[in-house]
Amino acid sequence: MSLSPTDGIPTLTQRAEADIPVLDTPAALPGSAVPEAVLRAALQADLEQAIKVAVDQAAATLRERLEAELPAILAQAMSRIRPG
Repeated sequence: MSLSPTDGIPTLTQRAEADIPVLDTPAALPGSAVPEAVLRAALQADLEQAIKVAVDQAAATLRERLEAELPAILAQAMSRIRPG
């Protein structure tokens, strides 16, 4: 378990680099049920990754939108300061 330096919330995952293969299905012993704690940890890891991807995409979209709107925002601000 590691602590996130920004929020201090413990996480159960480590970020995988692009060249490291990620296990898509949990391994289980033949004929045995996967313990609930393992299922919960796997679900938490999947949710953390999905949330990170969604936040990264939202941040990129917001950045692109603001960069596109910046010239109009600056022009509006300048027109209020210096008419004409």
